[in-house]
Amino acid sequence: MPCPLCRKDFVIPEDGVNGVQKNFFMQNLLEFKTTLQMGSATITCDMCDAINEDREGKIPTATMRCLQCQENYCPSCVKVHKFQKFNKDHQIVAIGSCAKSEMKRGFAMKFCSNHGQKPLDYYCADCKRIVCVSCFVESHASHKCKDVSTVDEEFRKTIERKASKISIYMNESFYMINYKKERKAEFLKQMIEKEAEIHKQQQELIDNIERHAQSLLEELSVIKSNHLKEMETEMEDIERCRAIIGSFEVYCTELILKGSASDICSSVDQIIGRAEELEKDHEAYIGHPHKSVEVSFQATNLNNASTNLVGYVKGKIVICSLRVLKFFDELSYARIKTFDLH
Repeated sequence: MPCPLCRKDFVIPEDGVNGVQKNFFMQNLLEFKTTLQMGSATITCDMCDAINEDREGKIPTATMRCLQCQENYCPSCVKVHKFQKFNKDHQIVAIGSCAKSEMKRGFAMKFCSNHGQKPLDYYCADCKRIVCVSCFVESHASHKCKDVSTVDEEFRKTIERKASKISIYMNESFYMINYKKERKAEFLKQMIEKEAEIHKQQQELIDNIERHAQSLLEELSVIKSNHLKEMETEMEDIERCRAIIGSFEVYCTELILKGSASDICSSVDQIIGRAEELEKDHEAYIGHPHKSVEVSFQATNLNNASTNLVGYVKGKIVICSLRVLKFFDELSYARIKTFDLH
């Protein structure tokens, strides 16, 4: 089925939506923000709750949370937790706060599912994945492996460069949508003007030319209907492209600011590939010929009337690349190739 965002086809897993691969960075981010935004009055201390499991009494309210242990602590228990040797490097955040300094790279480390929950702290450049020390010894010893902390900043900068380049397309998309809006406004203005001219000529000729005037209005209506529909479709396509680019830009920004070293290493190759796809799609679209319509009305000389006593309408299609139009916009309206609709 097609992806609801980028429209590319993907294979549905055997167990349905539940089997679709999760974005662990976004999942951790959502869980972390939810924790910080929870009201502390509704959370009790996990350590006090365990100690007083079978006793009566009020459990103290938790005010802090350990990101590594994923547990909540009251002021007294958090001191004990920090004092323990194995917990000295754990990150403690206040429940209910949402400071950027607390959220940046504040997620728990990922662990290997094959080797007793050992941390995934090596990046294999050959396999383009993160591995634990046991995986490194068993399968990646001959590969180019580095500690994730040493390649973290390099990959962040790579993602930032790709995201920055893609963000430029937002400006071009903004120009494209404005261009289409201007063309639509001009087109509708032309319709109003030509209809007024047709009606004026119609009134002058009165009943004798009623049938001809109606014929012209219907012809104009067909041109208007057909090309307005095309314009709306093109604008919808541009909006969808802008949504995809905007989603990619926001995701990269969140990943750069708040992703852990493991998140960065896990995502960098997919980010690079996706950025290149967006670049190709954008270049193909902006270089694709687009068309606009110019409509004119010519009143009939009553002394030399032809088949239609009122006059005739004529439509002309102007075809040009949006990239070329953008370059010549302030100088002149670039007319590359025209076709008569009449």
